[in-house]
Amino acid sequence: MSKPLALLAYQDADIEKQQIDAAVRTTSNRQKLNKLAKYIKQQQATLNKLNDDMEVFYASVSKIKTQYEAVLKRLDLESSEFETLKGDEECTSEEMTEFRHDIEKLNREAGNLEKEIKQLFQNLEGAVTEYQKTRQQGAKAKKEYDQLKLVCQKERDDAAVDMLALDKKMEELEKKVSPALMSRYKRVRLHHNIPIVEVREGKCSGCNMALPSLAIRRLVGEDMILECENCGRLLYADNN
Repeated sequence: MSKPLALLAYQDADIEKQQIDAAVRTTSNRQKLNKLAKYIKQQQATLNKLNDDMEVFYASVSKIKTQYEAVLKRLDLESSEFETLKGDEECTSEEMTEFRHDIEKLNREAGNLEKEIKQLFQNLEGAVTEYQKTRQQGAKAKKEYDQLKLVCQKERDDAAVDMLALDKKMEELEKKVSPALMSRYKRVRLHHNIPIVEVREGKCSGCNMALPSLAIRRLVGEDMILECENCGRLLYADNN
């Protein structure tokens, strides 16, 4: 078997293996599995954010509750002192007015804090509801993902039988190719899925670059493989 034919036979098996691998990676089940994996990842990110939000809400509620209790305490003291002053004949109207203003201010402050606490609890309740909903959706998606993963693994296992047969075939064909040439093939394979191509009408059929006449003469009538100076693919001529 000539050098080109031996390497072409190896490449045919290599391409077939690539096609099987690509096919098993793009089945409808595999595509759905990939979408589920992305969805689960997004759900987890949402859960993490909601958890962070709830921690912030809890901290805010605790802080405002402390402020609210302090305001109520001050309000209680101010109200008690105001009642005491009401019975004090020496207390002026200006002092009474000032106390009333202070008490009104504290009442407004307490009212605003009550609203803030109420709003925070509503936000917290909404976050908890969303967290539970997202968690349920994520759990459902994870269950579907695990089931589909088994199906995809079955597809992969089935394809592995054919790929193993091709591996054995390629191993036998590799013995018919010189180590130096196989090394060149594998180097080009890193950049091109089809490393060895035919010269057609004086051009590399891989990149369509015209070849020097000397290179064409070397290929014609000889068991020769050259390298395209433009794309690096291995070249052969069909002299049949």
